[in-house]
Amino acid sequence: MSASTLPTLSVLASGLVTCLGFNGPASLAGMRAGVRHVRLTNLWDPSAGDYVAAGKVDLPQWSPGAGKLADLVAPAIGECFKAAMAATQTDARRIPLFLVLPRPDRPHLQARLDERLLGEIGFKLNLPVHAASRLFPADRAATVSALAAAQQWLVGNAEPYCVVAGVDSLIEPKLVDELLHRRRILSGGNSNGFSPGEAASAVLIGRDGHGFDSELQILGWGSGHEPATPESDVPLRGDGLIEAIGQALRVSGLSMQETHFRIADLNGEHDRFKEMTFAMLRYERQPRPLLNELWHPVEHVGEVGAAIGPLLLAVALHAGQRDYGVGSTALCTLSNDDGARACVVTRFRQPAGQPSTGSAR
Repeated sequence: MSASTLPTLSVLASGLVTCLGFNGPASLAGMRAGVRHVRLTNLWDPSAGDYVAAGKVDLPQWSPGAGKLADLVAPAIGECFKAAMAATQTDARRIPLFLVLPRPDRPHLQARLDERLLGEIGFKLNLPVHAASRLFPADRAATVSALAAAQQWLVGNAEPYCVVAGVDSLIEPKLVDELLHRRRILSGGNSNGFSPGEAASAVLIGRDGHGFDSELQILGWGSGHEPATPESDVPLRGDGLIEAIGQALRVSGLSMQETHFRIADLNGEHDRFKEMTFAMLRYERQPRPLLNELWHPVEHVGEVGAAIGPLLLAVALHAGQRDYGVGSTALCTLSNDDGARACVVTRFRQPAGQPSTGSAR
């Protein structure tokens, strides 16, 4: 089946667990209000002589590895299952899960994490995980791989929905020590870094126009590779992000001028902002849109790693449903430490009979 005949996907509902709240409505309301819930923890930075601020979720118990990640992501997935049940009475056992995870070569990541996680999630949700469920242990940019898998599954099956989710925690003590040593974490002695966090995110994906009044259409996505990584001395040019954005725009049939705002996984590291600037300069010779705001949710919840992709889609959906975006069309960008880049173009479709958010305000 050619790309032109594949169904257009839509984000129909979302679920979140972040340091701002234990569900989607609380987390999204906090981000909309500009709340930053990144607080000092018991993680110690010996070089600065102070504790590290992090976006920690107040789980009732702390257990590293698969158990903790399942505690984070199961409620977010459950929110999507409940939305499908409420809209069309779809049994959650018929909905597969495509889950984005950190790369297996991350330092101090628990061994064989992928072998345990789906079983742990099923246990937390008290239902069997769909046999078609898959893991994508390739960090943030793997969100587009999960979307592609969701699209292929919906083509070959009569079931109406699937869930794309992500979960991660960057506040494991050994990992924080490693990142402090690499000068990646924001601290009293380092202004060029990020605040570590943890979160889970999930979005209910369905065919365009299936069962919900409002939806966030996924018009296209693209991938690229940036040779300059945090550990290399290669000059940063933004080629990977430019490639991903250009590919996503071509698939969507839109130009940069037709997008209204950007939602990015920028985390406070200077090179990430420079890269975004380089990418936008590629379009400088074209007429620029009246409004092209840049949102970066990491500001509110900390660097949440592999969980950020579905979180960006949840923010875009919520902005359309609550009418606080500057328009209907968003450009969502994702970057991995290994150089992988991704971009997703979305458009919110307003319920019938309500005013459109399609023009910049």
